[in-house]
Amino acid sequence: MDIAEAGTYSKVTKTLKTSEEMLREARVQFSVLKALAAADDETRSEALSRIAGGATLGSRDISAIRAERRKGKQTFAEQSVKASFRSSANSARRRAADAVREVDKGAAELLALLHTYRPKRMTDEQRVDAHAGIQAAAAALLPAFVTAYGRHDLPLADVLKLPQRASERHLALAYASIGALAEGRFGGDYQSALDNSSLETQWVTHFQECIQPVTSAVAPITYDIVPEEPARLKRLPTQKLTVVELCAGAGGMSLGLETAGFHPLALFEFDKHAAATLRLNRPLWNVVEGDIRQVDFKSYRKEGVDLVVGGPPCQPYSVDGKGLGKDDDRDLLLECARAVDEIRPASFVFENVAGVLNARHADHVGNFLKRFRKSGYSVQIVRMDAEDYGLAQERTRILFVGMRRDAMAAFRAPPTFPEWRSNLGDVLEDLMAANGWEGAKAWAEARRNQIVIRNGVEKRGALASTIVGRKGGSREKEATRWAAKGIDIATVADAAPTQEQADKAGAGFLPQLTLRMRARLQGVPDNWDFVGGKDSTARQVGNAVPPVIGKSIGLAVRSALAGKNFDYSIMLREPFEQQGILYIDAPPPLQHRGIDERSSALPCPPSPTAPCSANWLSKNVGHGRS
Repeated sequence: MDIAEAGTYSKVTKTLKTSEEMLREARVQFSVLKALAAADDETRSEALSRIAGGATLGSRDISAIRAERRKGKQTFAEQSVKASFRSSANSARRRAADAVREVDKGAAELLALLHTYRPKRMTDEQRVDAHAGIQAAAAALLPAFVTAYGRHDLPLADVLKLPQRASERHLALAYASIGALAEGRFGGDYQSALDNSSLETQWVTHFQECIQPVTSAVAPITYDIVPEEPARLKRLPTQKLTVVELCAGAGGMSLGLETAGFHPLALFEFDKHAAATLRLNRPLWNVVEGDIRQVDFKSYRKEGVDLVVGGPPCQPYSVDGKGLGKDDDRDLLLECARAVDEIRPASFVFENVAGVLNARHADHVGNFLKRFRKSGYSVQIVRMDAEDYGLAQERTRILFVGMRRDAMAAFRAPPTFPEWRSNLGDVLEDLMAANGWEGAKAWAEARRNQIVIRNGVEKRGALASTIVGRKGGSREKEATRWAAKGIDIATVADAAPTQEQADKAGAGFLPQLTLRMRARLQGVPDNWDFVGGKDSTARQVGNAVPPVIGKSIGLAVRSALAGKNFDYSIMLREPFEQQGILYIDAPPPLQHRGIDERSSALPCPPSPTAPCSANWLSKNVGHGRS
């Protein structure tokens, strides 16, 4: 969705405010809400009455109601005049459509002939016959083209000055190419293009390239000029791009961006435990602990920041958080927009749950997007599903991606890899078996072969439900969903299941997830440690952005900003490894691993004002810097 639609959110909410409850109960689609908001008062009133009476309306139904009301207000004479006009206009449109179809068919035939025209590989007789056939086909096509699209007699030099995506440029090049072929000006000294003076002009004025826009048929085009396919990089360039991260959490997005070649100038995080987690894993990062509402970001403008990124609290837009939106004190959407306005980065990415696009938040999200437009940015909204990147979890996230309007055209959302789909068995079998549970292998095999329905499609292999930031206290429906996948989600286990636990529970034993299991389902590497007690660590894990999602969007942003083409299929398969930390005489896991399967989480330092200072880390963790 482009930022141009931002105003629609606000209009829908304001216009339909009094009917909000009725529309929600009727489960009216957002496209219908937009149509209702755009309709005149009388049309809207009648449509709302029909919906309230139990009717199911679509956008076309609302248009039909509007047309009926307008028709009812016209005199017989007015209706007759309009009917005659519509008949004439429809006739003209049919003739135009017929002409376009004729050009489509003729251009496809011409492209096929050009594809087989290889003068250097033909005998003289074959070359003469092929040349005559192409000339005749082009001569027959030219009148149909003029009927459909008109004449385009611009000089070639002027045509090439037009914007590359302009329809006038495409039509002028097609007209000139068909005309040249009809006159026999191809082959021999004329070669295969309108202008053969240089390799560049030969490429952009190649006959096949110029004719292609006026036919829907994709011919097996073989150019005399063999273009080089843009190289897809399998490794990152050495140059680092800069990033300022807001609401960094425990570092899922940070880790992903690091492996996409971004260097953090600063990471802002309010939660002391999450900030300590960042410092523990990356001692050299500039972690700023505090409330971003109190931060003046203008000082970063002079740094020429490449990317501002953040995961503002999702609770205002999630079921767990009651979906209060802008009325939730934790909401920071507009603070993120303020940061972008003050920093003026080359790009930004903000992540949240799918609920942020719920119609009830339309006015607030519309205001959020308007702020970016006023600051000179265009925005794309990207939906990403964790399972498309090899994670065994049902986790959908919405990303607001913005760049300057002239740069946004180069942005492409990351490709998806549904063939990488994993499952609970593959991901957790070794952790489930860590403490000797004999049923771990059978449990994993059952999860691999479990048949599930995803988006109406039957698939093999159970995925975890969305990992959330709560330690326990699962709701009944949530517990039922997890139980169907062989998991007891009631609370977080202190350690992997044992055979003693399984024997005691009997045949219906369901293992619980440890913190490390939850972290692995998020794609967090096993050597990424967390600071804090069980509640805090569970919250950090549940709120994290899977690193592979961070890396994917990071590569996409980098590709747009730097004009690079990356091989995602290789780069996203690289393991996430610890960087920048050298453990010296590392104690056993019980003493320093934050969420080891055999221990509780690493306690937070005693002073909240200075979490994880260098002295505290050296005393309690035993690490050094390389």
